[in-house]
Amino acid sequence: MPTTRGDRFAALDAQLESALRNAGDQTTAVVVGDGDPIELPPDTLKTLHKVVHGLASGTEPTLTTTEAADFLGVSRPYLTRLLKAGKIPYRKTGNRHLVPATALRDFKTNRDRQLDHLDRLAAAEEDLGLR
Repeated sequence: MPTTRGDRFAALDAQLESALRNAGDQTTAVVVGDGDPIELPPDTLKTLHKVVHGLASGTEPTLTTTEAADFLGVSRPYLTRLLKAGKIPYRKTGNRHLVPATALRDFKTNRDRQLDHLDRLAAAEEDLGLR
């Protein structure tokens, strides 16, 4: 049983690599902990494997704009606008924009927090009869 964080990422990396080989172009059911299975399309599984592989090898995983847009659930042009506006850090290699996975996680966490605040504000307006 893996004991260190690196060992756990390496074990997960091996499982994802096996799932990728077996999946082909089919969706794959992934179960985390005791939770329900989550169906992942092939591109999402590849992106997840890329991030976990980077973490397992001790490097900062980076994603292309297409992978990053899929991760956030937005279009690639919208993601590119976010990058150019400085909302998400990135580095350019040739004509490619590479986005650190940690920057995407931080952006998503902040965006989810903002949406939660807006939901609570809307609920408070309704409770006060302002809507």
